[in-house]
Amino acid sequence: MTFLQGNCDDNSATEARHLARLVDLGIALSAEHGRDELNQKILMAARQFTNADGGSLYLVNADETELNFRILVNDTLKTSVVAGDQGEYPFPPLSLYLPETGEPNHNNIATYVALTGQAINIEDAYSAEGFDFSGTKRFDQATGYRSKSFLTVPLKNNRGDCIGVLQLINARDGDGNVIAFDRRIEPMITALASQAAVAIENRRLLRSQRDLMDSFVRVLAQAIDAKSPHTGTHCARVPVIARMLAQAAVDQKDGVLADYDLTEDQWRELDLAAWLHDCGKITTPEHVVEKSTKLETIHDRIHEIRTRFEVLRRDAEITMLKRQLAGEDVEICQADFSVRVAELETQFDLVARCNLGGEDMDAATIARLHDIGNTQWMRHFDRTIGLSWGESHRLADGTLDTLRQPGPETLIQDREDHVCPPLNNGELYNLSIPRGTLTAEERQVINDHVVRTQDMLAQLPFPKQLKGIPDIAGNHHEKMDGSGYPRGLSGDDMGVLEKVMVIADIFEALSAVDRPYKTPKPLGDCIAMLAAMRDGNQIDSDLFDLFLTSGVYRDYAQQYLKPEQIDAVDIAQFVRRP
Repeated sequence: MTFLQGNCDDNSATEARHLARLVDLGIALSAEHGRDELNQKILMAARQFTNADGGSLYLVNADETELNFRILVNDTLKTSVVAGDQGEYPFPPLSLYLPETGEPNHNNIATYVALTGQAINIEDAYSAEGFDFSGTKRFDQATGYRSKSFLTVPLKNNRGDCIGVLQLINARDGDGNVIAFDRRIEPMITALASQAAVAIENRRLLRSQRDLMDSFVRVLAQAIDAKSPHTGTHCARVPVIARMLAQAAVDQKDGVLADYDLTEDQWRELDLAAWLHDCGKITTPEHVVEKSTKLETIHDRIHEIRTRFEVLRRDAEITMLKRQLAGEDVEICQADFSVRVAELETQFDLVARCNLGGEDMDAATIARLHDIGNTQWMRHFDRTIGLSWGESHRLADGTLDTLRQPGPETLIQDREDHVCPPLNNGELYNLSIPRGTLTAEERQVINDHVVRTQDMLAQLPFPKQLKGIPDIAGNHHEKMDGSGYPRGLSGDDMGVLEKVMVIADIFEALSAVDRPYKTPKPLGDCIAMLAAMRDGNQIDSDLFDLFLTSGVYRDYAQQYLKPEQIDAVDIAQFVRRP
C-alpha cells in the first residue's frame, strides 16, 4: 500500500494506518537477515510512506570514517543500483572528515546528518544554502533528471550511534507532481529509520557472532594441525572433501540421492562439523601421537638401555683386568673379553632393531628379548631421589628401602613406576610390541580422540539449527557394518552427512602429501583402498560411487595432491552402479 502526503480528511485514520504499517514493517525488518534484502525493504518502506520518487541508503564503515553506498532506487530513471553492481552509476564512499584538515565534513548533506544525528528536510536543492549539491547537479546534468526535494534522516542504533543515512528524493503528490516532504511525516520516517538501524545492527551482530564462531573453530582446527606433523593439514582438508561430496549428492538427479538437498543451516552444520571432527585430538598426548620408536616417550629410552650395555661391557673389561692382575693368562682373558663384547653387541643390536618396530616380531624374537632383558647389572646409587612427585608416588612403599641401597637390576625393565594409567611405559612391555610402535593402550588413547570430540561438542550449547554437529563430527570413525568406533553404529543409524564425513576423513588420510610417516600414495592406490573398504561394507556404497562418478576424487586431487600422485584411474572397475 502507498501512503500519500498532504492533507487528509481523516488525519487520525491516516496516522492509524501509518502506525499499523510501521508495526508490520518492524516485524518484517526483524525477520529479514539478508543484507541486500534488508536494505531494499528499508528503502522501499520509506519511499512508500512518503511517495518519494527515489532514495538511497548509506552505511557508516567499520572505521567510522566514511559513508559507504549500499542501494539507490529511482522510479523516473527506472534505476536500481546496489553496492557492488557494475552499473551505470558509480557511487564512491563519502568521507565523514575532510582529508585536508580532519575536520567534520558538514558540506555534504548525508555526511552532515551522519555526524550530527539530525534529520534534514530540504524543499529545493538548487536554492538551498549551507550544503554542497554540486554532485547532485552533475548527476542531474548527466541523466536529465531534476533533483528537488530531499529528506535525509540518520539511522541510529539502540545506543544512539549513527550507523547510516537514509536519503529520500522528490516527494510526489497524488498526481505525480514533485513537492516538498511533509514535515508531519518526519517523525514516522525517523521511527522507521530507528527500526531499520536496529534491524541492521542485529544483522551485523548475528553476522559477527557467526564469524567469531567460524574463526574460533578454524583456529582450533589449525592449532590441532600445527600440533603434530602426523596430522598435517588434515583438519583443513577434510572440510574441502566433505563439501565437494555433499555438493555432488545435492546435484544428483537420479538414484537413491535424487531428492537429496541441504538447507543453508545444514550446509553450515557440515562445514563446522568437518572443521571440528578431530577437535578431541587437542587432548591426545603429543608424545603418543609422535611415537616413532617403541621406547619413545618424551625421549627415546634406547639411550638408557645402551648405557646399561656400556656398563656391562665395562664390567667385563674390569673383570678381564682383574683376572690378569691375579695372574691368569693374558690371551685367554682377552679372548673371553672379546667373546663377551661380541655377545653384548649382538644383544644390543637385537634390542635396537626391535625398538624400530619396522617389521613383525615372532614369538621366538620376543622370548629372546626377554632373556636378554633378564640379564642383571649392579646399581650403586639411590633410585628414589631426584624424582618428580608423580614418579615418586608410583613407587611401591615396600620397595623404597631396597631401592635406596645398592642392588642388582635387570638390563631391560618393567617397573611399577613405568605404569602411569592409562599408559604402560614398561621397557620390555613396549619392546615386545608385535608390530608398529604403539601399545594397545596407546592405540586406545589415540582412538579415544573421537570420544573426546563427542564429549567436548556435547558440552557446547549449539542452537537448534546446528544440533547435528556433534553427530556429524563425532561419528566419522563409524563403519556401515557396525565395526567402527566408539559407538559401533551401522549404516542405518547414520545420516548422509555422517557417511560423507567417513569417506572424507579416510580419503584425506590416504592421499595426504604432508605426513612424515609415509610416502604419498598414488591416487589409484587410494581409490583401490577405499573400494576395498566399500567391498567390506565399511563405507557407504552409493556415496563411494558418487565420489567417483561425479569426479570429486579427481577435482580434489588436482587441487591438493602432488602431480606425481595423480595417475590414471579407471573408475569403471570400482563403480557398482553405472
